[in-house]
Amino acid sequence: MKIIISRHFLLFCIILFLFFIARISFATEIISETLEYFDEEKKIIAIGDVYMSDITFDLKAQKVIYYENTGDIEAYGDLYYDDDEITAWAEEGKLNRDKKTGLLKNALLHIKKQDMWIKASEIERLSEIKYKAKKATFSTCEPEPDTAQPWCFTGEFVDLVVDDTLTSKITTFKVKDVPILFSPVFWGPGGSTKKSGFLPFKFGNSNTRGVRLSPAYYLVIDSNKDATFYLDYFSKIGLGKGIEYRYMDFDTKGMWYGYQIKDRKLNKEYIELRGIHLQKFKGVDLLADLNYVNKNDFYREYGDVRSASNTFLFKEYGKDLAARYDRFLQSSLELSIPGVQSRFYLLGQGWKDLKEGGISPPGKAELGYVVYPYKLGQFNINFNTNLAEFYKEDGLKGQRFEISPQISHSMGDSVKLTQSLGLKETFYNLENTSPYEDTSHREMIQYNAKSFMRFYKRGENFTHLVEPFVEGVFIGVNGKPPILKDTEAIDDTALLRAGVYNKLNFKSFNIQARIAQVYDFRAKNEWDKLYPILFEGRISLWKISFGFDTYQNIAKKRMERFNSDISFSPDETTSFSLSERYTKDGALSPAYLWSPTLRDQYNSQEKEGGVKTYALAIAKKLSEKWSFTANLNYDAKGPGLRDSSLNIKYTQSCWATNIAITRRPVEIQGRKTSEFSFLVIFELKGLGPIRVYERSGSS
Repeated sequence: MKIIISRHFLLFCIILFLFFIARISFATEIISETLEYFDEEKKIIAIGDVYMSDITFDLKAQKVIYYENTGDIEAYGDLYYDDDEITAWAEEGKLNRDKKTGLLKNALLHIKKQDMWIKASEIERLSEIKYKAKKATFSTCEPEPDTAQPWCFTGEFVDLVVDDTLTSKITTFKVKDVPILFSPVFWGPGGSTKKSGFLPFKFGNSNTRGVRLSPAYYLVIDSNKDATFYLDYFSKIGLGKGIEYRYMDFDTKGMWYGYQIKDRKLNKEYIELRGIHLQKFKGVDLLADLNYVNKNDFYREYGDVRSASNTFLFKEYGKDLAARYDRFLQSSLELSIPGVQSRFYLLGQGWKDLKEGGISPPGKAELGYVVYPYKLGQFNINFNTNLAEFYKEDGLKGQRFEISPQISHSMGDSVKLTQSLGLKETFYNLENTSPYEDTSHREMIQYNAKSFMRFYKRGENFTHLVEPFVEGVFIGVNGKPPILKDTEAIDDTALLRAGVYNKLNFKSFNIQARIAQVYDFRAKNEWDKLYPILFEGRISLWKISFGFDTYQNIAKKRMERFNSDISFSPDETTSFSLSERYTKDGALSPAYLWSPTLRDQYNSQEKEGGVKTYALAIAKKLSEKWSFTANLNYDAKGPGLRDSSLNIKYTQSCWATNIAITRRPVEIQGRKTSEFSFLVIFELKGLGPIRVYERSGSS
């Protein structure tokens, strides 16, 4: 007799079998000393070393009441619970197996995803990611019996959304149970994603500014917009306020920063505005760049307090945030229309001179057209022309028109030659040009050329590279109009440089060396046509590296400069380096040793004062927890000991501390003295760095 089984029946049997296996897999297992089942209520009561488990959780307690229909669990005495999201210990609790909710009393909870530990009189689990706690202590440090946590926060009421936000009311920050900071309300990030909350709190003290309190709040406005609000309270000076706003979209991105403080001690109001905005319209690009301070000494007084973040915008567009080291602050607005291998642009620029008593250059509006380099046979050609309007009240004003074509060419294989020829024709219509020439036009022609050969040899145990080279830069100009751009500071130039580069690599060490000599055809006065010859080299052997560079003046038979450094790394945890810088008294030095000559460079006879400095740096990892770095700088011909620092770092699994001691020479009210600072920074796992204490003073 033949039995025919249809495919549909076979599929039904397989599904039924899998369902049966799944029911078995998710079956709840209960083991205890006594077990009683109540059929009408569908209730199980287990007493004595109860163990309860299914595929989603494990539970231990002294007594468990389990309701099969609802999935509710009541557990009493030495409660232990573990699932994929949390581990909990409590005196007693009520849980729901299916909803992942519950209420724990006198409990300790570990949230695995955030590695957050919460100890509270009562913890309520609202869902797999939402929690509420009363009289809670929370930290990323695992509690140990009879031992105070390295750091923790205590709060009367705590709300936590995993990987979202953490809110605590009546909050105290403690280190080893010692209260450090207090806040009525604390908001913080509840995970690694970008969330609103208070940033690490700064507390410090200074002999000039007094006690410092600096809270900051980070606000997420949207997925592509955020802002940071700053407050800086100085007991001797006043209150500083700052805001930083960032945004990014497909066609728009930017960042704006503002800071204001009224200094009671100096009786001055300081304002800083910085920002950048990029906007792409249909066929038009807009770039706005703002840099402004209302007082020349802003960065000298407050450069160490606040600074705009170094974001992707500043890296991409080369915006220098260390403005206190620049003489001029530049602001600009540019509209650009891209073309085929070219672009039109309309540019407005203004400058502020930060030098005390300095005079800011005139503002500029410029219309220009740029042709990017393109191939024409064996040549590369580019072109630039622009018309600019300059204006300064009671100062220089007028127009400038400029045409600047350039052609370049490369040839050769074993002997390679690259050369370029550029022309610049400039017409002026200016007023108030004094002390410069009032000229109607200026011409400049520039020729650059470089030729080099490469000899390479590979042996069984070594490689050897030799590159002799010769290069020249020749510039002819006429007239000395006002310096409205960098090229107008260039004068007649005729320089020729020749030299050789040598590199020898062995398995155990390598040697590099270079020698270069510059000849100046136009040198005059005290300038020698034959510039000091450059020798530089580096040897790396075993765990030691030594390098030097020196300029030897052959004509005057003396050494102009000698710089050297040596470093030693006996193992991966230790490094030493020692360096020195020396420049002879009265050394005759061009502004650049290899560059176009600047106006009046020969007449000014720029002489450098003697320089003799030494620097020592040590870095050592003492153990898995302890490490330190030290830097010592000494000026043998100046004030002696200069900027020096010692940094000691101690690292634990949930926190780290960095102690920084620094010393630097300063001038206070015309008196040269030294400033010392002591800074302690705590880096808390899950919360980032918190600057707890800072103090500085002067001798």
